[in-house]
Amino acid sequence: MLNFEQRSLGGRYVTASVEIDYTNWDWLPRAASEFQAYLVRLLAEQTIKPHDVSARAKSIASFQRKAAKPYEDPVGEITDTVAVRVITFSITDRDRIAEIIKDRFVVKPGEDRNPGLEKSERRRGYDCWHIVITGEKQPESGWLIERGDLSRYFNTFGGLEVQLRTVAAHAWAEFEHARRYKGRSYNAVTEQDRETIDQLFGAASDARRALDETFVAIDRILAHPTSSAPQPELDEAVNLDEGRAESENAPPGPDGVSDAEVADLLHRQFPGDKEASESGMRFARELLSAVGYTSVQAIEDDLLSIDSDQVRSLMDYEVPVTRVRRLDDDLLSLHGEKYIRLTADLGNVRSRAKQLEWRFDRLRGKTGYSRYSLEGSDCPPELLSKLLPGAAAVRAVVVAVSRVAGPGAAVMPDIVSLRDDLPKWTRAKAVDLEDGEVLYVATNLNREASERIISDLLSSNSEVDLRVIKDGRALLSPSIA
Repeated sequence: MLNFEQRSLGGRYVTASVEIDYTNWDWLPRAASEFQAYLVRLLAEQTIKPHDVSARAKSIASFQRKAAKPYEDPVGEITDTVAVRVITFSITDRDRIAEIIKDRFVVKPGEDRNPGLEKSERRRGYDCWHIVITGEKQPESGWLIERGDLSRYFNTFGGLEVQLRTVAAHAWAEFEHARRYKGRSYNAVTEQDRETIDQLFGAASDARRALDETFVAIDRILAHPTSSAPQPELDEAVNLDEGRAESENAPPGPDGVSDAEVADLLHRQFPGDKEASESGMRFARELLSAVGYTSVQAIEDDLLSIDSDQVRSLMDYEVPVTRVRRLDDDLLSLHGEKYIRLTADLGNVRSRAKQLEWRFDRLRGKTGYSRYSLEGSDCPPELLSKLLPGAAAVRAVVVAVSRVAGPGAAVMPDIVSLRDDLPKWTRAKAVDLEDGEVLYVATNLNREASERIISDLLSSNSEVDLRVIKDGRALLSPSIA
């Protein structure tokens, strides 16, 4: 029984002059499921993998018990009629999710708190953030189903509670809830025993805190591993075709790259991923502009210098992603911190810089970079000690071989030709030589193909004094040919 007057009025009830429509409970479970799916998708897109995400709607009986307290408007004041709990593996992820929630949703004033911080020393231990949200900050996001149950919930009830805790904090809270908070045995023992139990819960809390801190330390090492090969900086790389501006202040707009070329590039690079929307394509062009690319060739050369499949594996997405996200990840892996600086303000996500940093934590020091440098008396002077992607390194070797042994010495079937007759799939590029001649060189080369071609060219032209260095070692030089 409720401790206030209740009378039936059809499917409705009137309590203490406040009308509560209990037919809302017909759709509340669907609203909970909708928000759970929303949150799972949101975290997956930010490459955050929680241990668990679960949502529930209060039962009518539970709501009535809570509404028996002195509320003037139970529907508007009870903020956990629908609630979701996210359990993370570490405090790092818990705090990141809190930032995502507060960036994405309107937080009810005074409802961003950790109740455990308000407990007395004797009752310490609870560690869970409670954030009450009342709707999206940007309703035009397209994520809320129009006239869906979640939209209806935000329009009807006073808030939706999101609880965030770690697996260690969850274990402590579940045991404490069963043994002390709702434990009849705890209330039946003596005060001395209860005090001892409280002290033990405090000790368990300290152990839990130590476990959480250990997990954070592990996260930090994974995010900032020691690396024997430093990641190449953006402005250290050179493209033979001057297809990328070197300055961070390069003018916006990849004038040499059309929308059709970008779309074709994404299709070739990421054929198995979702096609980008019109707004996604605009974002892709903004990314390429910010980095300073002015030709498709320069983009392809750079992308061929990383292992895109490895990047995809490290990101470990649990939902399908678009080709533009794959491009964003590969450029992030390739250019690192500088890419974050160059593209932090792009797109419609206000916290993009922070989210890029989180994503880069998954990649930093873990991906291989196929960058090559050239040494030797026959190396073009402008390329000495510069870092080159694989396909560009092939063209540089072709130029060097042609200068010493003649253009014919660089010819290779389906790879290098004196005429514009290479197969279309090679995406051949004309390379101008000093004597006015032109060689056509394949550019559709992955890392293995580039290294094999370089080795073949150098081994068959031992008179060329040129060494191609990768990770401090020569791929092949005349001395070992």
